[in-house]
Amino acid sequence: MPLISDPQAVEEVYNRAIHAGICLANFCTSNPYTTEAILRSAYEFGQAHGFKDIPIIVSATANYAIEPQLVSYTHLKDVRLGMQALIDDVEMMLSAGSPYADLLVMLHLDHGQPEADRDVIERAIDKYATIMYDASEWPLDENVRMTREFVERTRGRVLVEGAVTEIAQAEDQVDAPLTSPEEAERYFQDTGVFLVVPDLGTEHRATGVAAHYDGQRARAITERIGKRIVLHGSSSLRDEDIPHLAADGVVKVNVWTTFERLGGQAVARHVLRQLGNVLTEDELRALHAQGVIGNRYFDPDYVADVCDGDLGPKLGGLREEGRRDAWQAAVVERMAFYLDHFNYANWQ
Repeated sequence: MPLISDPQAVEEVYNRAIHAGICLANFCTSNPYTTEAILRSAYEFGQAHGFKDIPIIVSATANYAIEPQLVSYTHLKDVRLGMQALIDDVEMMLSAGSPYADLLVMLHLDHGQPEADRDVIERAIDKYATIMYDASEWPLDENVRMTREFVERTRGRVLVEGAVTEIAQAEDQVDAPLTSPEEAERYFQDTGVFLVVPDLGTEHRATGVAAHYDGQRARAITERIGKRIVLHGSSSLRDEDIPHLAADGVVKVNVWTTFERLGGQAVARHVLRQLGNVLTEDELRALHAQGVIGNRYFDPDYVADVCDGDLGPKLGGLREEGRRDAWQAAVVERMAFYLDHFNYANWQ
């Protein structure tokens, strides 16, 4: 199935999700591994539950200084090529004959920057379902004015997500006031955005549970604007908070940092296990002498079981495929957790 980008078709997916009590999964990517993991997670969830047309959102930032994901997507560090590579990757995996062909895939440009992403935003209009226009670093009045103008300028071409107030970065340890229901209502009414990002206490780039999600505030905002909330910084959530999000009025949840953490850790464990098949015995003994590795790598059982009786480089330990599979296995498992707790089983 082609990418879903027509605003009316996108709105129909969101309305169906709202009616079913589903939080749409907005999984972010900065590399082809994660892009395929996103589609794979949706496909496998559908297979397990007996239906094919799973909605999934593939998301990335462009020139967002804090995390420029499309810039990182290729080694060339060219945001335009990164965007095209992402679009090409997804369209190829949705093509006829692919197991992912029946997925309802929407692209989202996250944290679109009013100045730095001006050209990128124009390039995204025809392929993307939603664009987050992020003017949250400006004072609220200016944010409202800028976002309203963007909504009017792109009306009928793309649906707009807007941020009322800036979400804290975990490393900054900033204790900022949360978005009030009054601010959220004014922003929603005065800008005409389709989706609203309030600050509900979560933090961007959190590598562990570090923030307090305010569900009561989410419900108070929902009472004023309906189920239009997008939750950013969800990697800082406690697992026990996640099943309550849909009832609080959250219709889309952005996730990224936890995938980088789990994927990176899985690759590290894979490499450590395979180290006897990656380095020469002399290199291993030099690392041992430096105190970097322990005796395990010279244990006869390790050498026999993992290294086929011989320490030294082997294609099985060196191939990129092994690291890719370790990354994807960990990331897909966590994505499946989110799909389950976002109530995706209700889609059927």
